[in-house]
Amino acid sequence: MREGDMNQSRTATETLAEWGAQTPGDWTPACRHSAKRAFIDTVACMFAGAGEPVTQRTSAAVGRWGSGPARRVGGGGQAAPWAALVNGTAAHALDYDDVLQPALAHISAGLVPAILALAEETGDVSGARCLDAYVVGIEIAARLGEALNISHYSRGWHTTLSIGAPAVAAACARLIGLDAGQTAHALALSTSMAGGSKRQFGSMAKPLHAGLAAKNGLVAASLAAAGVDAARDVFEGEWGLLGMTADPDAPGFAGLERRLEGPAALEQHGLWVKAYPACASGHRPIEAAIALHDRGVLADDVDTLTAHVSPMAKANLRFVSPETPSQAKFSLTFCVGAALIDGHANLATFQPERIGRPDIASLAERMRIEIDPALEDQAMDRGEFDRCTVEVLLRDGTSATETSVVPAGFPGKPLSDAALRQKFLECTGRVLGASVQEELWGALETFDRADGPAAITRFFAIP
Repeated sequence: MREGDMNQSRTATETLAEWGAQTPGDWTPACRHSAKRAFIDTVACMFAGAGEPVTQRTSAAVGRWGSGPARRVGGGGQAAPWAALVNGTAAHALDYDDVLQPALAHISAGLVPAILALAEETGDVSGARCLDAYVVGIEIAARLGEALNISHYSRGWHTTLSIGAPAVAAACARLIGLDAGQTAHALALSTSMAGGSKRQFGSMAKPLHAGLAAKNGLVAASLAAAGVDAARDVFEGEWGLLGMTADPDAPGFAGLERRLEGPAALEQHGLWVKAYPACASGHRPIEAAIALHDRGVLADDVDTLTAHVSPMAKANLRFVSPETPSQAKFSLTFCVGAALIDGHANLATFQPERIGRPDIASLAERMRIEIDPALEDQAMDRGEFDRCTVEVLLRDGTSATETSVVPAGFPGKPLSDAALRQKFLECTGRVLGASVQEELWGALETFDRADGPAAITRFFAIP
């Protein structure tokens, strides 16, 4: 155990589990509203991603493994783990789903599908209980992220799975009423099913990680409920997750109880509800490029374009000449080029037929990507934030510069409820007619008063 990591006899696993099992569900109205918004956003992303090849192929793979009570978006009913796998993959298929900043993870894409699938399989679970479980899952993800990051993420772990699976396990344990001991086992079991490398960015495996987080966390909680035990000190100490996957100077679990006793993480940190369907590291470059477009900068007039970014953004946005929509979402040249030329970035931007655009390819030849010296030692645990500066030198010798620090949707600049509704309509409009969209919107808005998950999941078979 690292010095100062824990000042009490209980392990971090036990502390998190006790909080998850025993904390009162008296969340503030703002917290409940945020949870409901997360369900709206995630379900919208599930519908948008239902027809994507990765979702269709994942659904085909598990479809032959028997039917069950939990519904897959665009498909039939199946056992809860497989429905969670498909729906979680769909939620993250377009990289339009939310991000929890301390965890650096697409957290709702795992939580929401798992909660809905388990609630359907369990039966007699109200919408309010689903939202309660979601808040607990966010808490566990945030506290693990605070302990492990930024080094855990920088080492190459895709936190959507490595942190997402324990978060889902905690949420599912809460949903089915496991006690503190069982919840500790669920958390510990989930770490044996967590993993995920950022090397998968740009491939189908990347969105599959969200589905695996949903499935694995659900399975871990179900195993714990059946009496399967596990080590109750998996997060700290020798061979613990912290020591194995983070640097020696990672923050660790010091002060964990104090943080758990403070405001709910959903309120403390908030969620980054995405305004653009691309890697989160690309949002600041996109917004800086849009600002240049709005100032009248034309791509044909650009002699050179330099994007000054953080080491993390440069590493994540590594595809220079993307060949697929997935790669384009992780391409700084494509994201900046499309944003500067079009003045926006939406679902249509990343359609397959638009990936080889010659205007973007021409501009990409005049682009440079440089590390911002001020971000060389970026450390989010110290409250530092990312930023991007896009500088253009025009052919007439003039220049223009725009910087983005807090992009639209980030907790410091949240999407309004009206903007969230527009995103919902954009996503669900891919598969649902206007009247059904309105029905689903109403069901999501009133989910806290619903008798069960069917208020939402009954719409999954419509595509």
